[in-house]
Amino acid sequence: MAPFSIPAWQAALQAVDRSPSHLIETHKSSTHSGHYTFPDPGLFVMPTADEKKYLYIQSWLQARDAWLMRLQTERSLAMSSQHWHTFLSMDLSVPVQGSTKAAKRRQDVLEMLVPKSSIYPEVQTRSITNQPLVWQGKEYPSGVLPPEDVVQQILWELYELNFIHELQSLDRRACADLNLSDVAQLVERQMKISRCFPINSFRHVMIPSENCGLAADDLNRRFPFVVELLHVMKPWRGEKPAIFGISMDNLHDSTHQT
Repeated sequence: MAPFSIPAWQAALQAVDRSPSHLIETHKSSTHSGHYTFPDPGLFVMPTADEKKYLYIQSWLQARDAWLMRLQTERSLAMSSQHWHTFLSMDLSVPVQGSTKAAKRRQDVLEMLVPKSSIYPEVQTRSITNQPLVWQGKEYPSGVLPPEDVVQQILWELYELNFIHELQSLDRRACADLNLSDVAQLVERQMKISRCFPINSFRHVMIPSENCGLAADDLNRRFPFVVELLHVMKPWRGEKPAIFGISMDNLHDSTHQT
């Protein structure tokens, strides 16, 4: 169910120097440090029982449209991996009772996930018991894991959205002189990041028929997206290879051989 990693990306991650001396201690004061805009697709892959896989997919699809809608207008929507795990395991329509640690975590998840009705009056929680799963406008029987290709589509979208938003989060941490309160500047950065990917938006991501963008097998087809990624990384803090000193116009006009 998990797609293959981009080889160069995988190799680069393995080469990262994880020495504690490189950590920025102030990151611990960030409200959303270590949080994720979307649930980790690995949470859907790990359970061995189809019943648990179905529950996770059902919970995500119930919240998906409202969550994507909120991302368009609200900043810093993110939860910890534990909160995402709690959400995927619960029925949003069942009232939270008790004062245990688990009940508190469930309540926290509800407050983060469910938008205020005055802002989104059309979004409400409802029981999903015996309700069919709906994906891309098509219904699938309740209580039964959808066909494998449908599950792959759902998880592919999550993998892609996580990849895009993690790059966006990294950019906000690494970009020098970026004013996080300047909406126009943030939109400009987001537009630059979007050009690193061959999709038209940050939602409704379909499985392509072939490797493309940064994962394209042909280097000539991959090169323009690598250049766009370099463009994003140019203002990042830290030392960079000499190629970062080349003007963007020259980079766009060059080929991967040069």
